[in-house]
Amino acid sequence: MENIYEFYFAVLEALQKIHSPVLDAVLGFFTYIGTAGIIWAVSAVIMLRSVRTRKAGISVIISLFYELIINEMLIKHIVQRPRPFFLHPWVDTIVSRPSSFSFPSGHTCSSFAAATAIFCFNRKLGAAAYLAAALIGFSRNYFYIHFPTDVICGAAIGIVLGVFAHLTAEKLYPVTEKRFSRSHRE
Repeated sequence: MENIYEFYFAVLEALQKIHSPVLDAVLGFFTYIGTAGIIWAVSAVIMLRSVRTRKAGISVIISLFYELIINEMLIKHIVQRPRPFFLHPWVDTIVSRPSSFSFPSGHTCSSFAAATAIFCFNRKLGAAAYLAAALIGFSRNYFYIHFPTDVICGAAIGIVLGVFAHLTAEKLYPVTEKRFSRSHRE
């Protein structure tokens, strides 16, 4: 187990060597918009406004709900992995230090869940969402907030949750659409 942590810290230390003001600003932006799924919640609200994208918006909301329950409230509390900066407190993380557990990355999980939900409905928008999700996940390693496997597993869990959110939205959408249609007629 100690050897794996040596590898993790070697990766994180290598990332510390590529820091620059430009990368700090760009990746700081991505880490910020990934906080609490801000970018994905805003995207969902925008998608809900159009009939063409409403199902995708519903799917994103469901994916964020699934991430909150499965990842944040369940897995993190079962695993209880400390964050890298808890073990190496001398490292300047640049961004604020969360107090929650490290595994899996919530930023990454919610981002990949939402990106997958979007991709299932629109591949072009989904590809852009995946790029943003990957940058959000990478930023968490770059800033020494998560171990590499926190991000990798967060992405994998997020993809699975996004698929389940898509399937749920497919089942719920006719009911939801009827409600929207009925309320517009009255």
